[in-house]
Amino acid sequence: MDNPIQNSSFGLDFHHTGVLVTDIVSSLEHFSIVFGKESISEIYEVSTQKVKVCFIKNGENSFLELVQPLGDDSVVSKLLKKRISYYHVAYKVNDIHHTIENLEKINYKSLGLFNSEAFKGNLCAFMYSPDGHLIELIEN
Repeated sequence: MDNPIQNSSFGLDFHHTGVLVTDIVSSLEHFSIVFGKESISEIYEVSTQKVKVCFIKNGENSFLELVQPLGDDSVVSKLLKKRISYYHVAYKVNDIHHTIENLEKINYKSLGLFNSEAFKGNLCAFMYSPDGHLIELIEN
């Protein structure tokens, strides 16, 4: 099978794994014991996604992102009801448009761009891999 992107790096830099929770505050009690209170970020509301998020540093450059839906109309509330908790992996990228274009060449499907308050308004995008895994891209 020919690779449509010969000798190209996608420039994906691992950032976090997204974890769904029903209540961030109560979940933080557990994570503050495991990783320490200093490892926990502030709680952000990402209005375009209808969620609250919080990051927990769990390695040198890696985080868990706790994601709480802000209502039944949040896309992730359906996943939580199905008891799906670990649901995406996120990567930092330098040029989100270029990365999306390259991933689409190998059959990734973009779910659209949005600005995230959790990343100072930077552009983000969710994409499905050809085998159905959800990734998030975060522009540096």
